[in-house]
Amino acid sequence: MDFFLNSIDGCREQKPGSERDTVTHKRMQAIQARNEAVRAFVHVSDVPAQDPSALNHPHALLANVPIAVKDLIDVAGMPTRLGCRAVFREPTEHAAVIASLIAQGAAIAGKSHTTEFAMSGWGVSPLGRPLNPIDATDIYFSGGSSNGSASAVAAGLVPAALGTDTGGSVRIPSSWCGITGLKGSPGWVSTSGVAALSQSFDVVGPMARTASEVGRLYRAMLPVARRTAFENALSKAAQHALPTLIFLDDESLGDLHAETRAAYRASQARCETLGFPITVQPIPCSFADMAANWAGISGVEGYLNNRQLVDDPSTALDDVVRSNFLQGSKTELHEYLTLLNGARHYREQMENLLVPGHVLVVPTTSTPAIKLTAFDPQRTLGIFTRFVNLIQGCAIAMPNGMTADARPTSMQFVGAYGQDATILHAAIQWQAHTDWHEKIRQHHAEQMQQRLG
Repeated sequence: MDFFLNSIDGCREQKPGSERDTVTHKRMQAIQARNEAVRAFVHVSDVPAQDPSALNHPHALLANVPIAVKDLIDVAGMPTRLGCRAVFREPTEHAAVIASLIAQGAAIAGKSHTTEFAMSGWGVSPLGRPLNPIDATDIYFSGGSSNGSASAVAAGLVPAALGTDTGGSVRIPSSWCGITGLKGSPGWVSTSGVAALSQSFDVVGPMARTASEVGRLYRAMLPVARRTAFENALSKAAQHALPTLIFLDDESLGDLHAETRAAYRASQARCETLGFPITVQPIPCSFADMAANWAGISGVEGYLNNRQLVDDPSTALDDVVRSNFLQGSKTELHEYLTLLNGARHYREQMENLLVPGHVLVVPTTSTPAIKLTAFDPQRTLGIFTRFVNLIQGCAIAMPNGMTADARPTSMQFVGAYGQDATILHAAIQWQAHTDWHEKIRQHHAEQMQQRLG
């Protein structure tokens, strides 16, 4: 296989116009051809959305780097479908985050698949199911709802992508596909021009191979003032002692896949050898209780954001999605307010744990990627991710092992609101001294060689 875009730096270039255009044209042709086997994109453009003048800036963060964008995010000239047969929007303006990327030289290659309205963590929608590139024979779910973005990066179609994360939708597919994904602090990246699921929790997040590359993409996504503050915070983090990592006791972790648990404990030991101060503590709030509180709030807001489609029985919606939305319509105002009060309580409790200089380490998912034959729509895949959105925190998911049958495992560094630089710096330090991301990159390349030839 002569086409595998495996890093942002490997794609960045500021060649003269004609040479650059030739490279871009060949990349877009390759993405279109290989997408037939990978199915990561619901729409690939013949010509990417970009600003050639931005490529002339010597400090452009993403000069001519092709990016996949989850199909909840508006890109002018590309359809927005929300993973739904009943939706076909034709935006004339870029979402704010897309405008920021293009100003940094990015080439928006196309729109990646999402589960319908970003409602599922499995990675299936009426418009298609992407390949999980951990296995060329296509036997595993990719995770969701940013399924196409994770698949596109893992398959080497693009070096980086945008997802959205309301309860784990960047981190779950990053875990199952074996890449790195960041859920930043809410409000740091604009959601203007992004279809809303739950405004209390929605964020736009970067996905790439490594924490370092996720950091580059995140910087490009941020407004200028926030970017400067974030870069200063990263510099300060590099000058200070490593944060204390809080690992959880076995009772707090609950029911985990055996190899996920083993990878978690191995990571604990490895972090200690790398010089991270380590403490082991119980979780102050039940993951299940926090997930249920999150579900109640997001259910109400999801219904209100999409009720025109949901309430019309003639609209072509997935039956499970419609049913889940309608469940949110049954919540009374006083119940919703009680849920919001509960969320504040959980945030206070968790922030007592996540004081400055302390980072919580948890598995990203309780199991590695699940086979297509074991689909269970009633299973809560976001048991370790929803709470981060609930408490308005930030988290980065990254590979920390592989199972005996070559499925990636993943862990998260979790911080309180505003600790984005702290968790990113810690993740960069972890990956600087471990090689799981490189092993999985090679595994992806081998699997794509088998699938594409």
